[in-house]
Amino acid sequence: MNDRDKIYPDISDILALKRQGRQEISKRSFGTKIAMVEAMRERLAPLKRLRESRKSVETTAAMPAKITHPED
Repeated sequence: MNDRDKIYPDISDILALKRQGRQEISKRSFGTKIAMVEAMRERLAPLKRLRESRKSVETTAAMPAKITHPED
């Protein structure tokens, strides 16, 4: 099966809803849009903290251990 033979699901309804949502947002005031972004940041803050803590753990685990030599 090559790329031309693939059958993809119809997503025109999803794209239409996205377009409608973008149009509704474009009609809002600038202040309302800023408030939307701030609310989104607040909702995503816990996820961002989890991601950052995972990255720090991965970075720490990937770092080679320091080898200390006793003083001669």
